[in-house]
Amino acid sequence: MKIRDTLYKLATEFQNERSRTITNPKKPSIPPKNELARWISREIPKIFEENFKNELNGFQVNASAGDGQWVTAPWIAILHPKVSLQPNGRVSPQCGYYPVYAVDKDEKFIMFSLGQGEYNIRLNFPKDVDHKLIDGAINLRKKLPEYKANFTNVSKTNLDRKATNKKSERWVKSCAFGKIYKVKKLPSEEELQNDLIEMMKLFNLAIERGGVLEGAFDNISFDQDQITSGFEIKIVRHINKENEIIKTDPKLIKQLKKNSDYTCQACGLKYEKIYGEYSKKKDFIEAHHIEPKFKVKEEVETNKKMSRSSKDFAMLCANCHRMIHRMMKKEKDRVISLSEFKDRINKNFKDQIKKL
Repeated sequence: MKIRDTLYKLATEFQNERSRTITNPKKPSIPPKNELARWISREIPKIFEENFKNELNGFQVNASAGDGQWVTAPWIAILHPKVSLQPNGRVSPQCGYYPVYAVDKDEKFIMFSLGQGEYNIRLNFPKDVDHKLIDGAINLRKKLPEYKANFTNVSKTNLDRKATNKKSERWVKSCAFGKIYKVKKLPSEEELQNDLIEMMKLFNLAIERGGVLEGAFDNISFDQDQITSGFEIKIVRHINKENEIIKTDPKLIKQLKKNSDYTCQACGLKYEKIYGEYSKKKDFIEAHHIEPKFKVKEEVETNKKMSRSSKDFAMLCANCHRMIHRMMKKEKDRVISLSEFKDRINKNFKDQIKKL
């Protein structure tokens, strides 16, 4: 079966079957062995895998009519086994980011986009889900400027015209870019296949460039490659907000890191002396904004470039970076200078590092 025929069937038969089988609107259960539901979950993945053997090798295609109960509208997601991995080891569209087809409730169009799951974000930032998802979409667009050659920003598309589904509205806002297909005028098979091939290229580039990362909790941020679970959420959010601003001038930060010889300007730690061959470049160190701009983040636009100079930054090891934030948090976000912070570090510790 062709991709065009698959999408058309999904977009024109779902709502009729859903309405026909629902006996309790509050609990729209899928009848056991329902043919359309089984076709969606079992056959659609096979169709995509057969049509895109090379592009989808190693990926997992998920298509859903609902898990026991009909969803409001069906979708097809292409998942990377690591990017969309839940803490329990299950690969799920609730996590990470991925290419996805979503049919609108009225079956008038299909949105093909690079979307995001919200499970991990909701787990770590329960009061800031919308902001984190929107930030993730912005970061993907910033890291993948090539998207403009084939796709557009679709984050304002209305999948639910009656605006009754807040979850659907939030998910759409989290989509980075894509295309809108009119169901009655679907593109040719060739165009649909080319769109997916181009989307997969961008998706793989997104992985190479750190994905949604600048403000997301599980990011490979501007200058750190670590999962931040285990630290206080507020401190992590402060550092991530700081990294969003630092990102605006990567050349300056790169030069400052080099100038510091990739050595912590607080405790004197140099990763190479401790870990040896930890990377080819041996250039790991984190940039700390001495006056954290999260204090005035309402005045900062994510895409706004801000003028910064070397005096605004300190190069810190990951431990010192978090400790200075922890101290500032304890003192109600009072700015702690580099010299003051250095004085707080145990002298014996600094002396031991000097001996390495």
